[in-house]
Amino acid sequence: MSDRLFDLVLYLVSCARLSLDEPVIYGSFRLVEGASRLIDGETGDPFLLRCREEIEAEKLKMIDDPDGYRVFLDRLLREVAAEATRRNLETP
Repeated sequence: MSDRLFDLVLYLVSCARLSLDEPVIYGSFRLVEGASRLIDGETGDPFLLRCREEIEAEKLKMIDDPDGYRVFLDRLLREVAAEATRRNLETP
């Protein structure tokens, strides 16, 4: 296992434990942080790279703008769902 993969697994397992004792919104933050870490440096996929840029630009709204954070997550989910639909409808 590469160090990078091990670090991601360590992060996710630590987050799983922390999420039992933290406010719920932290779990959401940690999930998008995990997605960003997974994308970082592991893909040449332009869509995922744009998602990572958006995550990095918006994730800290969780701290002082929870409503804006929710809007960001709703938008990101719509974008990812639309991309999943587009990719699933492509002819192989």
